[in-house]
Amino acid sequence: MKTSDNTHISELDRIQIPATSTSIDRYVFANSWTKGKIVLDAATGYGFGAGILLSLGALRVTGVDLDVIALKDAGDRFMSTHLAFEKCDIFNLEEKYGKNSFEVCTSIETFEHLPPDRIDEYLQQLRTVTTETIIITTPKRKTPTWEFDGGTHLYEYDPQEFGEVLNRNFPNDDISVLGIVEIPLRCTIAGVPQQWGSTLVSDLNEAWVMMSVIHLNKEDNG
Repeated sequence: MKTSDNTHISELDRIQIPATSTSIDRYVFANSWTKGKIVLDAATGYGFGAGILLSLGALRVTGVDLDVIALKDAGDRFMSTHLAFEKCDIFNLEEKYGKNSFEVCTSIETFEHLPPDRIDEYLQQLRTVTTETIIITTPKRKTPTWEFDGGTHLYEYDPQEFGEVLNRNFPNDDISVLGIVEIPLRCTIAGVPQQWGSTLVSDLNEAWVMMSVIHLNKEDNG
């Protein structure tokens, strides 16, 4: 059982630990909306996602987290004048950055780590500091009801709950939802585990991971 929310880069190994490749895929999908943009990666962890977004064309990326060990690791590893890692509580983004500081915000696999009674607060913080697009991913709950097992996931949502949370927080914005399915790939190399990849589906009921792309309608960036 994981005891930390953040996955160290040493644990990302497509050949030896194939399932971790799908964590990278989330950011590769997100880069469709981050190219040429000023981006916030909320709950960046060890920063590999922020690095991916920058390498795939983001103009500038700021990764924020409360894990100071992960942030130092990221800062030491990724050196670019276009990439910054800063300590910030995602519930206090407006206080640190002010309104409309970023064009795009990614928050990958963060939803499930937050207390449900603070999910609206989190989403409103993302909306306040972002002018154009918010991209969120979270695993779809596999059981009819949620039972906390002591891990780092405080609550996992089903498609209906996910939609309800988004609709009440972004009532005047354009919400698109995609499903990500993690699929086994053929591998015939001796000693190499079965490989995994990701594909997209339109029906969230078929998804392993739910992804939302929210295009914000802000008059005069308000």
